[in-house]
Amino acid sequence: MFPWEGMEIEAIEAMMATRDPRRYRTGLVTRNLESGRHYSAWFSGRSELGHYLARVEPRRHGIEGLDYVRMRDRLQDTLAALEIRGPDPRLRDAVNALAQPAFQVAWWGPLESLRHGEDTWSRQLLDTLDPAATPPLPAKRTEELIAALYRLCGQDGAPSP
Repeated sequence: MFPWEGMEIEAIEAMMATRDPRRYRTGLVTRNLESGRHYSAWFSGRSELGHYLARVEPRRHGIEGLDYVRMRDRLQDTLAALEIRGPDPRLRDAVNALAQPAFQVAWWGPLESLRHGEDTWSRQLLDTLDPAATPPLPAKRTEELIAALYRLCGQDGAPSP
């Protein structure tokens, strides 16, 4: 059982905001398709990410009742591959198709893939740094990257190391 199970969304968000990406190194950024707002969370590994994505994200984005149960079940079936294959683009596309019209996964993966700009979204985030960074981002600038991600997601700031 994960520590966020059974909690209300506000309590989950508060708990997840305390997680340090340098310790919880598997990340997720979702975007609400109605508002355009981004949300981030960090996990102990792929298993926690998959369960969170299926169980929490639909609720965060306003899916309730039977619609929630259907989306959760479809996402759980699809995300079973996450533990084996990892967070690859084809799996992200499949998840995004199931999450319509509520949200999409903008980025997911290890902190290192964000630093290395391994996809379009992470390269765009690197471009927001001042000065803009070309991949791979030097480790000494990781704090800047985390802060930029938190600003994008409307979070006050990254947890202290």
